[in-house]
Amino acid sequence: MVVILIILSFLFSVVLCYFLMKKMINYKFGYDLHKSKKVKVPEMGGLAPLFSNVLFISFINAIFTLPIIASGIIGVIDDIAKLSPKEKLILLFISGLIIGTLFYKYSYIDLFGIFLIAIGITIYSNLTNMLAGFNGLEIGVGVIVTISMSIILFLNNHITGSILSLIFASSYFGLLIFNRYPAKIFPGDVGTLPIGAFLSVLAVLYKEYIPFLIITLPYIIDASLKYISAGVMSRDEHKPTTLKEDGKLYYLGGYLSLPRLILKYKPMKEYQLVLILWIIGIFFGILGIITSLYI
Repeated sequence: MVVILIILSFLFSVVLCYFLMKKMINYKFGYDLHKSKKVKVPEMGGLAPLFSNVLFISFINAIFTLPIIASGIIGVIDDIAKLSPKEKLILLFISGLIIGTLFYKYSYIDLFGIFLIAIGITIYSNLTNMLAGFNGLEIGVGVIVTISMSIILFLNNHITGSILSLIFASSYFGLLIFNRYPAKIFPGDVGTLPIGAFLSVLAVLYKEYIPFLIITLPYIIDASLKYISAGVMSRDEHKPTTLKEDGKLYYLGGYLSLPRLILKYKPMKEYQLVLILWIIGIFFGILGIITSLYI
């Protein structure tokens, strides 16, 4: 049954993503900034894993769809109406309080857990939304971190959480098929915000705080570099890196981020940069898994 749900979650996401590629190109699209030619790409591909997760996670336990639905709705609003950073934080925090209260009502957490869920959703939804801008980056790292979380939960006998993570990861892998280089669809905030919301809720419910912090270090490092170098800024202020005639990306100044830090020392092609960032994600994923065995 579990294997079937995981497979169906992936297939449903793939089919819906393919449908969105055909429809969104006429309604909601953007341009791939790291290509030599101006490429028009449909957006809001994150609707595919959103619907897939709501459908198939409900077969295990519907309450776990709450952070996905709430952050997904905020992502849709942001994709369409362009929320300010402050508005987004407020909406995420309020939704986190409501979600935490519902988990408390059904005895999953104590009163302090409500606050932790609200803070976790607010912070981590933004973190998984910030490490972005390159084909396959945000979704690929999201899949890696979610699989790492699944292994951590499994090794600590949290079987339900592990299964939920695998369903979540499989739906996002369906999106990654089309979002990897060269991207045929972008995830939008509806695709990136639920990653942090869902994972942070699992970390609180199963009290896997330290392993969770370790596997999400790529996000934390990226956000810290941006904050130290440029303070708080909206996604619209994130200027693209420079693509030169050799097909490589170059860092020529401006704010720092994890991808830009890598490019600062070695210019490279977009898919090479994303591969390195995936490897970094895998490294911290393994470190988090090993840590979970000894604490």
